Amino acid sequence: MCRMHSLVLSIKPAEAQFKNWTGTSTPQRMRNFNHRRLLDKPSDGHEECRYSRDAVLPTRILKVGVKEGAACPIQLHINDRDRCGSYLALSYCWGAKQESTANTNLIQLEHANQRDLEKEIKMEQLEQTIQDAVYITRQLGFNYLWVDRFCILQDDIEDKKREFSKMATTYKNAVVTLAAGTAENASEGFLHSKSSKQKPFLPDQRFSTSMDDGRTGHIYIPERSYQPNHPLDARGWTLQEFMLSTRMLIFSDYQLLWQCKQTHLQSVTGDDDGLEYQQGIESLPWVAFDDISGPSFGAHDSDKLYLWKTILRQYTERNLTNPEDRLPAITGIISELQNVWKDTAIYGHWKEWFVQLLAWYKPEYDLINERYLRRAPSWSWVSVNGIIHFEEPIEKEDAKMEIVTAAKVTMSCRIVSEDFIDEDTREETDEYFDLEEKAQKLETKGKKRHYILLGTVKESDEFENAIALIATKMRIGVYRRIGLAVFADVEVWSEAKYRSIELESKHK
Repeated sequence: MCRMHSLVLSIKPAEAQFKNWTGTSTPQRMRNFNHRRLLDKPSDGHEECRYSRDAVLPTRILKVGVKEGAACPIQLHINDRDRCGSYLALSYCWGAKQESTANTNLIQLEHANQRDLEKEIKMEQLEQTIQDAVYITRQLGFNYLWVDRFCILQDDIEDKKREFSKMATTYKNAVVTLAAGTAENASEGFLHSKSSKQKPFLPDQRFSTSMDDGRTGHIYIPERSYQPNHPLDARGWTLQEFMLSTRMLIFSDYQLLWQCKQTHLQSVTGDDDGLEYQQGIESLPWVAFDDISGPSFGAHDSDKLYLWKTILRQYTERNLTNPEDRLPAITGIISELQNVWKDTAIYGHWKEWFVQLLAWYKPEYDLINERYLRRAPSWSWVSVNGIIHFEEPIEKEDAKMEIVTAAKVTMSCRIVSEDFIDEDTREETDEYFDLEEKAQKLETKGKKRHYILLGTVKESDEFENAIALIATKMRIGVYRRIGLAVFADVEVWSEAKYRSIELESKHK
């Protein structure tokens, strides 16, 4: 059993220690980084940022510590006895395959080399970003570092599934997640200075004021917040790494940034007077971090739909090196929300909000030329690549779900064929197809379009719009989604009777 020892994090006492971060060499930067004060000093304002010294370590972890002032050999540790300890996690960009494998000496965890990695991993066998993370971990005084490339078997699909399902616990239990914000790929590293580094804008409005101790202080009024733009923020996997981490140390172009549950994104280098940082990512409900005293946003029914749609918008705007990771790369968030919401997600759709979440669409500027039905059913956003948006929340649901499982989805609904829609109605209807026109024609093969009414949204006191799936009939009673439509005329379905249909399942 793991003994629980709580420490409280504070960045306030450490701020003065970061003055020389910008423009200095890596060793000097870390000497100026008084890390123990950052991690160990109690602060009344950071009670929610406690971490356990004795959390159960992940299944596999890199042992990278220092003993008596000398660096220990890097080894892969297999935690088959639920050993406890404190560890850091790394969030970084892998980069394209050719970038990460250009050096033939570089390795990753596979069945064939696991025993060798348990004995020792040479520093030169690690990509520069991972080398930098090892360096930081040692400087911070910790023995363990979790890196996906070395802690998940890269040639074992089942092991990936198991470890992906544990992502929430892995990042939540890490003392700190190191975010390699500036590195576009794993070979680049994140501790060196870039010649193109630009200082963020500072507020134009500055006023002087007299302090009680006789000194002159300054008041800054920013016109807008500054949102750092990192290569890391464009990677699909890192959204859940950000949302699941309780504490993050972000290595930015210009600043070393810190964020925890009690501190919004801010610099800890101390040379950005008047600069307000903005992080445009939603947070998970605080109860996901065992904190019932914090804000309750995302835990109540009224927040759930908005939060999930926002997460999907932010997630699908990011890139995935492997498109087949579309669902796995967000599994950690889903797993955590399932615990909080007591609901089940099927291919990224929550049962409670199933009809609402069917109303996704592809924006016209991001249409694709293929649907991946072996990955997910056509009704799921997982079956397509790229960006998805949602229509306004349906105020009055018309369709009723009957059976919702991974294998089968049936619903009671009203359907009309395109033959029943006159020209005037068609001109007032907005249609959003999932695929580009040529690909859409190949998919439908000349079949008629059918419109499945999901529900209505009030446009004004007098008018309401109808939200409908655009579908084609695959066989009797079975339909495939091909897009979404918004009708100005709800009367289109006035004479249609409710009937039970099945939405086409994922292909085997």
